Formats: sequence, C-alpha cells, structure tokens
Amino acid sequence: MKTNMLGGETMAAEKESRYSAGPFSVDEIGFIQIAPAKVLATVARGEIDLNRIAREELASRGLGLHGEWVGFERARKIHGLEE
Repeated sequence: MKTNMLGGETMAAEKESRYSAGPFSVDEIGFIQIAPAKVLATVARGEIDLNRIAREELASRGLGLHGEWVGFERARKIHGLEE
C-alpha cells in the first residue's frame, strides 16, 4: 500500500499480472476476464479445448501458427482441421 496526497492509503497504480501470460500484458489477455464463470470452469476441468478453439479461429481467418496470412486452405491444414 502507498499513501496518497490526502494521507489515505491507496493501491499501487501499476498493474500486476495475476495470470501466466507469458509475453502478453494483462490488457492483451483481458478478454478472459469477461468470460462467464461457467465457461471458465468448463475450461479448467478440461471439457473445452481452448487450443482447438484458437486453431479453428486462426484457420477461419486464414492465419498460420504465428498469426501470419497463409490462406484459408493452407491454414486448415496447418491447424490439423482437414476433414
């Protein structure tokens, strides 16, 4: 805690990550904060594969593993979504 100019205590202004975000800031992964609790709980139990969802989304945008444009057909192959 820090003391503000009015003599009261305040939290530190800097953001501290509560997540294992790797190279990403809390702002960049902030979308997780608005996810419904039932979705987060389902993911935590391993009932939803967020990696697969991410691969499906990248493929639907025509993007490869590093977010680079590769085209829709190639992206589906890269992400193992060929039927």
